[in-house]
Amino acid sequence: MFAEFLAFITQLIQQHPTWAGSIVFIVAMVESLAIIGFVVPGVAMMFAIGVLISQGSLDLISTIIWAAAGASTGDALSFFLGYHYKEKLYRLPWFKQHQKLIDDGHRFFEKYGIYSILIGRFIGPIRAIIPLIAGALGMPIKHYIPINVIASALWAPAYLFPGIMIAGTASIIPDRWLSFWPIALLIGIIVVISVLIRLYKYPADRL
Repeated sequence: MFAEFLAFITQLIQQHPTWAGSIVFIVAMVESLAIIGFVVPGVAMMFAIGVLISQGSLDLISTIIWAAAGASTGDALSFFLGYHYKEKLYRLPWFKQHQKLIDDGHRFFEKYGIYSILIGRFIGPIRAIIPLIAGALGMPIKHYIPINVIASALWAPAYLFPGIMIAGTASIIPDRWLSFWPIALLIGIIVVISVLIRLYKYPADRL
């Protein structure tokens, strides 16, 4: 299945190179959607895209940006779905069949509050359900958006990296960039910590 998917995506990008970014965006968005994200092989899909980056079929920076944007959009759609319909969603057959997963998601959100959006982005079983639960429980939109953007921005390179490393990074990352990555990493960490400190006053019991 992975080989078929890689061949399919590669063919699409080769036939429609101007649509490469949009394809990556859609893949990341679908992988992040509630319910749909459970049946889509997200890890394999992002790995395949990372392989294409390592082969030179996709640009590194633009692909990361498109993937992060797609993931953020998918999560946002799930959040607003929960925010709008709230408990009504739990009456649907799928939710009744996966009650344990929903309960686990609720406990996770109640334990970590706003940080569950960031942490949950990297935990397979609940990744696609946490934004939905956050919306259903009434998490303020102004608190959700920044943490969602940060989580997606960190998730995209983290999930693309294994596929990129298949062929190494020497031909993908220009030498002039290598000397700047520690500075970029430090800036990224400072930004994340600053936002988290800003949001710390909004724990789960106040959302």
